[in-house]
Amino acid sequence: MNSELHFLKEFTYQKASGVYTAAKDGSGGEEFAYSDGDVAEEYVFSCIRDAGDVSDNSPELVRWARDWSSYYHLAAGRANHIRVLDLPRELSVLELGSGCGAVSRYLGEHHREVHCVEGSPRRAAITRARCRGLDNVKVYCADFRKLLLEAEYDMVLLNGVLEYAPVFFAAEGRSPGDATAVLLALAKSALRKNGILLIAIENKIGLKYWCGASEDHTGRLFDGIHGYPTPGTARTYSKRELSQALDGSGFGFRKFYSCFPDYKFPTSVLVDDHGAHRGVFIHNWIEYPAENPGLDRSYLVHEGLAARSLADAGLIHEFANSFLVVASEHEPAGFDSTIKPEWLASKISVANRDRTVHCVTKFFPKTKTIEKTLIDYNSSDRRDTKALGHAVETAKWISGNLLSWEVAEAVMSKHFRSALLLVVAEYHEELLKSFATGANDDQGYPLLRGECFDFIMGNIIRTAAGLEGIDNEWKMDRPLPVDYLLYRSLSYDVLGRNGRWLCHNVPDADSFVIAMVRSLYPGYDEQRQARNRSLESTILSEIRGELGGTKWLSAEDGMAPWKRGVRKMARKVPAGLRARIVGLSGAINEKLRILFAQSS
Repeated sequence: MNSELHFLKEFTYQKASGVYTAAKDGSGGEEFAYSDGDVAEEYVFSCIRDAGDVSDNSPELVRWARDWSSYYHLAAGRANHIRVLDLPRELSVLELGSGCGAVSRYLGEHHREVHCVEGSPRRAAITRARCRGLDNVKVYCADFRKLLLEAEYDMVLLNGVLEYAPVFFAAEGRSPGDATAVLLALAKSALRKNGILLIAIENKIGLKYWCGASEDHTGRLFDGIHGYPTPGTARTYSKRELSQALDGSGFGFRKFYSCFPDYKFPTSVLVDDHGAHRGVFIHNWIEYPAENPGLDRSYLVHEGLAARSLADAGLIHEFANSFLVVASEHEPAGFDSTIKPEWLASKISVANRDRTVHCVTKFFPKTKTIEKTLIDYNSSDRRDTKALGHAVETAKWISGNLLSWEVAEAVMSKHFRSALLLVVAEYHEELLKSFATGANDDQGYPLLRGECFDFIMGNIIRTAAGLEGIDNEWKMDRPLPVDYLLYRSLSYDVLGRNGRWLCHNVPDADSFVIAMVRSLYPGYDEQRQARNRSLESTILSEIRGELGGTKWLSAEDGMAPWKRGVRKMARKVPAGLRARIVGLSGAINEKLRILFAQSS
């Protein structure tokens, strides 16, 4: 691409790729290239080209994920944070930095007109392929630094893009702050008078970084917290820094949302109005831990308990893992549901479930209600419910902490087994009191009514009156044995949420669950455990539906046996040798991660 500036209207359509370029022969864009690597991107391109369904949250595409890179581009949930904003459908949208088009596809399906700009020719072509069939989407391959934009858009989106300003706009000795200002000015120049800028970006002092996650862009521990000592890298911002940068660029109005575990695949989005709604137990909506797929991470602090402490102190939004920011020159008209939402917390459930049961759950503090709604994909598909019923309804909000917080406290206590047994025993007693049928199964285990399926510790609130279940989304049409519910809750609420901090004391998950259930039912053994595991697998296959099995085994999960073995060996040797063993294991972690990723 030559050095002169171009308006998008001057670009030429390339029939072969479907992309608009500044050069008539279709060349250009390489100077602004950003890539996951040739092999990785060509694989994603082939998956999208060959897929029959490339729609938003396509159940077909995710089945081809084979590593973190492909999962990132193909899996459901990339636009969760935008979905909950209830943006007007008639918007004209400019997406700066479309990547491989996962968010572009969502925008194209939900807004009147979408223009996507991507600096990499291959990624621009992938975006076009992902948005095929959407005539309202145009894709431009362009170097942002050589663009002139006209004020013709209702919304400009920078989704995971602003942090790269110090890398790509650092010419002529610009400081990182100046480079950020240049990109913000470019985005602002494209907005109509009443338009909004939408930014999704990690928080440099996000909770997960304090708890041991490596910085997402540099891979270095505490890099953002230390202020990015190495120049020339991508840089994210604290809430205050980002607000100041926006203010200095003429965006006098800002509305912040907090995304957990981050904006890339957010499961929870919280409105930054926590100060106006005290005592609502906002930490109940945060899932943990925030994993770093493709990057090594430590688990120095219990992320969930830290989140609860921050929420109690009114600081949870300062330490959100990611921000979603709506910014404008002045408070924009026509965006009331976005900038003045009636809901305070939103949970989006799309991963590992059939698309016909994708749903959004929102908490409305004024009415004290929890509203669960199905995501409308404008599809005639309906789910064959079989044995598992699915309920989508509005329920009353219940004040109190989840029982899973008591589990976390027990896990981190000095005598964790005895503390945990007390919680499990109380939970077991409540199961029998609330759901017992009076009958037993073929092995003598009490049977519970099928509506107990979702009554696990992560769905129970401790109130002054006792334990009360919430989010009763799934119901079985037949009785379930009590040990299956114990197995299920121990697997999800104890090991699933807290396994990273339990690993030193629980080298084998199966043995741990068996021991816990055996404290209540002495005859519980490996065969009964296998029976429960098989039942859970059968039920999950129904929830997943068309999604089927995922081919990708994360490197972190694949390495778990190796890490357990190292820890077990290290506990049995003198302290000096132990340090050498742990150091050696860290040195070969990366090679093992690559091997697991390639073999999955």
